[in-house]
Amino acid sequence: MYRKNIRSALLIGIAAGLLAACSSNEKHPAEPGPVITGVQTEVVHLESAPLLYQAVGTIHSDNTAILAAQLGGTVREMRVQAGDHVKRGQLLALLDDRGARAQVEGAEAGVNEAAQGEAEVEQALKAATADRQFAEATFNRYKALLAKNSLSRQEYDGAEARYLSALANERSVEARKQQIMARQQQARSHQDSAQTFLSYTRIVSPLDGIVTAKSVDLGTVVMPGTPLLTVEDTVRYRLEASLPEEYLPNANPGDGVTVSTGHGKFEGRVTEVVPVADTTSHTFLVKVDLPPDCQCRSGEYGQASFPIGEAKQLTVPSSAVVDHGELQGLFVVTPDGLVEYRLVKAGKSFGNRMEVLSGLAAGEKIAISQIDRLRDGARVEGL
Repeated sequence: MYRKNIRSALLIGIAAGLLAACSSNEKHPAEPGPVITGVQTEVVHLESAPLLYQAVGTIHSDNTAILAAQLGGTVREMRVQAGDHVKRGQLLALLDDRGARAQVEGAEAGVNEAAQGEAEVEQALKAATADRQFAEATFNRYKALLAKNSLSRQEYDGAEARYLSALANERSVEARKQQIMARQQQARSHQDSAQTFLSYTRIVSPLDGIVTAKSVDLGTVVMPGTPLLTVEDTVRYRLEASLPEEYLPNANPGDGVTVSTGHGKFEGRVTEVVPVADTTSHTFLVKVDLPPDCQCRSGEYGQASFPIGEAKQLTVPSSAVVDHGELQGLFVVTPDGLVEYRLVKAGKSFGNRMEVLSGLAAGEKIAISQIDRLRDGARVEGL
């Protein structure tokens, strides 16, 4: 009897606990969300969009100058460091110029000597010409007198001999003048060559840009062809990207493409398609000019988007996408006006629109305005 009473008491306790649990799990009606008016919506549908191939590449300066030594010598001065901005014609480095200056001085001495010889021969030629003219006039006069038998043959022969001698002397001086002129031209050529040789000791920048590499230091002995400095143009850059052979027909000089870099997106233009494929990757190199305001630097990573066809896809205004940390979502509006926050997987951007890969179906309606006022469970009116 005692055990029976205990069993009954336990059953009553269990039943009471179950009733209490059921009453505690009873759902209360959710509070209605706020009502928001004036919300603009858009029905999502499939749209034709370009199918793009992202060609990966590296950014390079459009003009890079590697300044190398054109003669052997010692680096006497180095006036710049890597990272310095330079101007066209600016002196960047100096090589030992003692030998070159000695050649210039020797060439200048030769030019001066030839000039002095030219002055002397000019005077001699004037004198020879005067003698010839006098001898010629005398000879002509004697010739007339001889015709009248007013002059002996001996006197005529003497006048003729003096004239021929003066003529030969004049021609000899003229020939000597030509030789001196030739020597003077040769001396001037040597002077120009020596001055050019001397100019090789002065390393100047061929363009406005930035020094990206300094290959030697002060006191370094260099040989002809030794790289000294590298200067890059900082105004114009290009992206050199690799494109598979199957997409080569989609890249032509003059085509506009979108280029993405660490500084944003820019409109570039294809300038060259190298017609030889890389033997390892079997891809072709495509060069794309970038705008001057791209703020690029050589060696940076970039992507060029080449259209290779069209595809049907869902797109939404980029302004309608709500970020929650690393997650992205949209406010979907149901047919009865309820707002539902829906997580989606976003794809590529096309201007002011964004591709939606999953989480949304064609025909659904999304909110595209007053996004900051909406929340899950709200109701919109005035649609």
